[in-house]
Amino acid sequence: MADSQPSTITITLILPPDEALALAQFVKRIDYGACTRFANVNASYSGRAEGDTMWSAICLLQRQLADAGFAPR
Repeated sequence: MADSQPSTITITLILPPDEALALAQFVKRIDYGACTRFANVNASYSGRAEGDTMWSAICLLQRQLADAGFAPR
């Protein structure tokens, strides 16, 4: 049977500017090691380890926040 899950989903998030900046600061400080520490070593998604998948999602979130003008240095 073919995989019925979409390849991407859209999540609309409405935040006040202060909270968007705080979220951008938070995801800037998360690193790959944090993702692997919090990941379930037995979980995988489409054959990818949970920590790797979490890190990929964090990187995508960082890019989307930057595109919206929230890219702390």
